Amino acid sequence: MKFFLTCCSMLFASTWAVAQSTNLPKLTVADFTTDHQQIDTAANAIVLFEIGRSELDVQESEGGLHLNFYCTIRKKILKKDGDTHATVEVPLFKYGSKYDKIREIKASTYNLVNGQIVEDKLKKDAIFTEKVTDYYDQVKFTLPNIQENSIIEYSYRIYSPQIFNLKTWYFQSEIPTVQSEYTAVIPAIFQYNVSLKGHYPISDTKSTKLSEHFLWGGKRQDASRMTYIMKDVPAFKEEDFMLAPVNYLSAINFELRTYHDPNGLLKNFTRTWKDIDMELLNDKEFGGQIKNKSVYSKILPTIIHKDSSKLQQAKAIYSYIQKNITWNKNLGKYAEKGIKDALQDKKGNMADINLGLVSALNLADIEAYPVIISTRSNGIPNIIHPVITDFNAVIVSAKIDGKDYLLDASDKNLPFGLLSLRSINDRGRIIYSKVNSDWISLVNQIPTKSTYNINAKISPEGLITGKIDKYYTGLEAWIKRTEVGEFPTLEEYEEKAIEKASGIRILSAKIKNQDNLEESLVETIDFEMDIKDNMQGNMLVMNPVLFERQRKNPFNLTERNFHVDLGSAQSEVYNISIQIPQGYTLERAPKNTALTLPENSAKYSYRSVFQDGVLMVQQMRNLNNAIYSPEEYFHLKEFFSLLIQQQNTDFQFKKL
Repeated sequence: MKFFLTCCSMLFASTWAVAQSTNLPKLTVADFTTDHQQIDTAANAIVLFEIGRSELDVQESEGGLHLNFYCTIRKKILKKDGDTHATVEVPLFKYGSKYDKIREIKASTYNLVNGQIVEDKLKKDAIFTEKVTDYYDQVKFTLPNIQENSIIEYSYRIYSPQIFNLKTWYFQSEIPTVQSEYTAVIPAIFQYNVSLKGHYPISDTKSTKLSEHFLWGGKRQDASRMTYIMKDVPAFKEEDFMLAPVNYLSAINFELRTYHDPNGLLKNFTRTWKDIDMELLNDKEFGGQIKNKSVYSKILPTIIHKDSSKLQQAKAIYSYIQKNITWNKNLGKYAEKGIKDALQDKKGNMADINLGLVSALNLADIEAYPVIISTRSNGIPNIIHPVITDFNAVIVSAKIDGKDYLLDASDKNLPFGLLSLRSINDRGRIIYSKVNSDWISLVNQIPTKSTYNINAKISPEGLITGKIDKYYTGLEAWIKRTEVGEFPTLEEYEEKAIEKASGIRILSAKIKNQDNLEESLVETIDFEMDIKDNMQGNMLVMNPVLFERQRKNPFNLTERNFHVDLGSAQSEVYNISIQIPQGYTLERAPKNTALTLPENSAKYSYRSVFQDGVLMVQQMRNLNNAIYSPEEYFHLKEFFSLLIQQQNTDFQFKKL
């Protein structure tokens, strides 16, 4: 779950914790015998009940004022592979020297044995805590004795020092939910913006006044208890080529709007972007890093040449930082070490690296600004209200010769001007130093393209020998470089490519420009393939698309609910030349074809010619949009159906 509110320093006290129970209805034999599978035949588990509650409390033993979040869940395992839902992971976030704590973990598995309900309790030594990042740990446990038709229950309390960070509550998950309920206890002195997102409405709401509940400024203050219930929530079906599910799940958010101080004065907590700008620019771990000119002042003359263009200088600075500082796998919009220590230690988080890039570019009189973003898996940031906690990373915008470049030096496989899929998530917020910040679209300007040049010949005995040159640019090159980079050496990658080849024998595989990011990545393969079974009598049947043939339609849904997000426009080209054995003539071939979708959103062409014993085929596929609407989905589906049919149609030759 994601936190949406930031903490401010206020003083008030709670006289007593809200006594509303998070107990579930009593478990009965009927819970086991009821056929819950009929709710969703594809589901391997189901949430029968889940109850969440957030409330403020004061206990000196816990360090004073804090937020308690209670969670109780009952699930039923419907199929054998549903046992994955018996593993529970609870994140515990850190806030500098303070951090979340988990309390009162209880968990049991219930099975129906000879008409009796038998309980297996979770043992304490089956609960583990593991570090995930520097920002949060994770408590993990797996309930025991899981079988088909098992019912599991678990509950816990999270103590959090972040007293204004009400949990975002998700009513929906990847399995169906019979009933989900969330309660928030809010002092009357606070006013929140409450927003619901997702496709499904609240089934019921309850509101109760709690008289003289909090002691505030020496006076007792009322509070309200608000409960939101959602019933019969379908499983969220994740679709290919979509943004993070967190953007679409049915959920409820609480954003603090106003509060009354101890003197009764109204304070507005809803901030403007100008407030956010000032907060970031005045923060020593953000604006303080950008203003630090001393770190790169001595190094800069060794990196750039005064006579070179501003673009060449920017590329040189980018390359230096990219090669000399390794990303420690932590995101973040604030520096962890600071740009000085990150350069000295040659390691840092995303902000250490990219805020250093802003500082170095500015030092070279190149206009550059930080851009705070929410990464793809973190969800789209709130566009209406400024919520600083929505953003979890920072990249760079450089303005050179009237052109804008988006940069991320934390990834060693990204060329200048390209963002990874991780960072392409609708829009980011560019933080200017002298004017108000603004939204900018996160769009790659470097085209994503794959080109396959195949040259081969077929012997009279049915052995194809040849060479393929694969050229990758844009995101395709980044993906391939990342894959190759996982091997200690290029030689080991090339050896693995030869080993895992199926249906074709790779004689050699070579990679070119792995570290030369400004050039296309090139993979050259020498190969041979036996197709003698395709030569029957005086006939030869073959398909010239020997590599990367599209066999399955990636768009095969009968209904699409969300946008198709490819991350970038895409282009794919095949140039094929195959020498056919002497004496054969072309008897049957796929028809030359061309297809263009409405508004030129996609184009496909396929052309072939047989001349002087050589079969030449050119196929071009252009997806000209990075994003397609649900209404355009079925155009894409038909588009790829034609492409696949065309690409998998064989050529037939006859020997005279």
